[in-house]
Amino acid sequence: MRFCDVAIAGGGPAGAAAAILLARAGLRVRLATAPQPGGAGRIEGASPRVAGLLARLGLAAEGLAPAVPRQVAWGGAPAAQNREHPIDRARFDAGLLAQAADEGVEVIRAAVARLDPAARLLSLADGREIAAGRLVEARGRRAPGGTGRRRGPATVALLAPDPDPPAGGTRLEARAAGWIWRAALPDGRGVTQVVTDPAGPGRAGLAEAWARVAGTALPAGARATAAEMRLTAPRLDPACPRVGDAAIAIDPLSGHGLFWALSSALMLPPVLAALEAGQADLARRFWADRAAATFWRQARIGRDFHRLSGFATPFWAARAAWPDAAPAHPPVTTPAIRRRILVAAGRLVEAEALVAPNAPEGAAFLLGRPLVPLLRALGARPATPEALAPLLPGRTAAELQAAARWLAEAGLPDPRLLPDLTRPLEAVP
Repeated sequence: MRFCDVAIAGGGPAGAAAAILLARAGLRVRLATAPQPGGAGRIEGASPRVAGLLARLGLAAEGLAPAVPRQVAWGGAPAAQNREHPIDRARFDAGLLAQAADEGVEVIRAAVARLDPAARLLSLADGREIAAGRLVEARGRRAPGGTGRRRGPATVALLAPDPDPPAGGTRLEARAAGWIWRAALPDGRGVTQVVTDPAGPGRAGLAEAWARVAGTALPAGARATAAEMRLTAPRLDPACPRVGDAAIAIDPLSGHGLFWALSSALMLPPVLAALEAGQADLARRFWADRAAATFWRQARIGRDFHRLSGFATPFWAARAAWPDAAPAHPPVTTPAIRRRILVAAGRLVEAEALVAPNAPEGAAFLLGRPLVPLLRALGARPATPEALAPLLPGRTAAELQAAARWLAEAGLPDPRLLPDLTRPLEAVP
């Protein structure tokens, strides 16, 4: 085939979104994906953050239903008014692929046989080959693992059509041997998802796994997928970066999987630009900060939520102890300035960020303005809306109130931070 700039293996949300964003950056992109089966069982939950990110990136949201309340029956978990969007994954995936084709991506409907980063070749199952300047792995959990990979306790998710789904929302419930999530789409189609430890092989094993959680016979049309957390690519491979589940596969309990798929696609254009500019070290460090750190943070958040189930059975005990005893978020009691690798104007740059109790990973912008220069201009003055108004021109009174509140939650002003604001970036640890 003709040479292209980027060849992507896999047409799920991560691969399709990455293809769209790279095409918008002016690259010639080919995406190869095998046709995927549809079905009512492909209903998932997406957080409001996913809907917001789709809108911000101008990505298709076909199959994304309006947000509905989520009922939670989960032992010691505090009651919260959560909402989520039921999403028909077959329609959603097809919509993104159609948009990719509309925006100039050449979508090839064929299974991928292998990737050869050294030769820069993507081989299709029908014998064709795609030569590209760079390859991208986006085949999800089917992607081959890299060195140093990690996996959580083996977990299976069983999905089946639900003829009588909950009305007016979704429902999440912890049970002794696993958990159940039920949801419906506006057209009345529903799904039940059972998540538990794997049982024996074949259909009999699936039936056993379903029955020990749901207490009923395995429905016709049920299908099984692996659902444990996986860190498949702890380090960036410059010859073949990964996006979505091919890099990090997240426990469906978190509801973070689709958000990660889209945000990892958003990371790809600046990472590839850095690699093309000879900034491989910058790209590797950015990947470690954003990708590997996301895995460990989500793994520890999941561990803490599993501990709230109210059960001490083997399923819950294994997950309440994995991956370690470290806190989900590094404890931050004092605001400080630190170096972070950020995306600015589509490029990776090393710049200053504020690390604070409400931003333990670091915050670099406030209402679209670089945060640390704003703090430098603010100095020791209290961060009132009136003080922020000339520094954030054009912002509404409500936005200024929210910014002042956020800075107060960050512990500002803090006299201990002032010396850091007068030091050059090179001197900031």
